[in-house]
Amino acid sequence: MGEFANAKALVRAFHATLDAADAGEATAQALARFVAPDLLWRGMHPFNTLIGPEAVAESFWSPLKRALSPMQRRPDIFFAGRNQIDGFESVWVVEMGHLMAMWDAPWLGLAPSRKLAFLRYCEFHRIEGDRIVETAHYIDILNLLAQDARSPIADPTGLVTLTPGPLTHDGLLYGDHPEAEGRDTVELIAAMVAELRGAGVTSPDDHLERFWTHDMSWFGPGGIGASAFYHGYNRGHTHPFEEFLDFEGFTEHVTRLGEGLYGGFFGYPSLRVRSKGYLGLPGSDTAGEMRIVDLYRRDGNKLAENWIFIDFLHFYKMQGLDLIERARAAEAG
Repeated sequence: MGEFANAKALVRAFHATLDAADAGEATAQALARFVAPDLLWRGMHPFNTLIGPEAVAESFWSPLKRALSPMQRRPDIFFAGRNQIDGFESVWVVEMGHLMAMWDAPWLGLAPSRKLAFLRYCEFHRIEGDRIVETAHYIDILNLLAQDARSPIADPTGLVTLTPGPLTHDGLLYGDHPEAEGRDTVELIAAMVAELRGAGVTSPDDHLERFWTHDMSWFGPGGIGASAFYHGYNRGHTHPFEEFLDFEGFTEHVTRLGEGLYGGFFGYPSLRVRSKGYLGLPGSDTAGEMRIVDLYRRDGNKLAENWIFIDFLHFYKMQGLDLIERARAAEAG
């Protein structure tokens, strides 16, 4: 098998073993079998950066498995590629979808819904040989809470809903795809991002016409929600984003890759902004970091769909607002 095929097979075997493991020691053993002893794991708040399989099992996977069980992985996008940021040297595998489970026990101090729950996730894994050496694991806790009408962000600018996979239903790239096709996807994404940053993260009409199909869909995180088509995208995302945030600067992405018609990136963080009452929450003079994931589907020479994760819990925590604590307080009455 080629390098991408080996990397994909490793991640799929890892997921199968991890998903089958009970919480606790079995989860730690599943991780240790596939990841490096010094694995660098980047998570969203309150998990943040962890080192090594035991720390990841103890802090993230085991508590999650105890609270949301049984858990079923339901991926919508899966691809591999080389990282444009390091000159196409490192190989990464990306998976995005939902973890479906019954939420029957407390998690993060939050009461269980005792209903079926869908936790949005996106994972980036860097592969060296037969080990995962680096992982970014983004989850959408605000979307999870919104499913039970408990989100601490009461007035999203878009529709917070169960996020669909690609319109074309072809996002699971388990087979081989020409590497040149993925490079074309990455180059389109990079050009779009460069122009977006040059404009101060605004999306004027000519930018949308250059880079996006007219029937584009934008599936944002809990707190913002989903929008579609140029006018809906502007109304549900770009206009509130531009009106209620002051931009201080950008950080280079950690990785940007693509395969076939799919690609994306993550930044840890991607940018620094100051809130002026964004999403109906108190503003602040303190700038906060936005840790962001963007995944895309390309249609010809334009982008057609975009899936977003933003670590709002971290962003607002830096400004003195603990959204998890706010959700706990609302539960307590």
